[in-house]
Amino acid sequence: MSVKLLEFSKFRKMLNEKNIDFLDFFIKKYGITYVVTVTREKCSSCKRQKKLFQKLCDKMNNKYGTQVEFFQVHAYYSPNNIEEPLLCLDTFRTVAFPTYVIGLRDHRGNNRETYRAIEPSMNEIGRNIESSVELAKWFEQKKE
Repeated sequence: MSVKLLEFSKFRKMLNEKNIDFLDFFIKKYGITYVVTVTREKCSSCKRQKKLFQKLCDKMNNKYGTQVEFFQVHAYYSPNNIEEPLLCLDTFRTVAFPTYVIGLRDHRGNNRETYRAIEPSMNEIGRNIESSVELAKWFEQKKE
């Protein structure tokens, strides 16, 4: 399974139409860990980490199968249009690209963020995915 790519402008429109938070868009089921990278056009760090993130996705999918889902939300940028990246940062409540967010559904049915970082190492993200997978399993067993 590969990283699912979403264009920020379309993503933002869906959030507005449904009147939901970004986590609620991604997190649909108990027992699943959701990993989101937020990127921007012409971002050197985003370009550098793109292949590494895909490798991490492949590794985690081999290890956990359908227990982990990966997404990339990409904002377009040009010197004439800085509004989209700024809206993207606001939507994800962050300050820079690339930002990584991991989330899951807790035992009470609430969607929770378990991890957030700006330009972390893939090893750090991997460790946090593993912790979140265990938490997601526990929450699924304890769901109300």
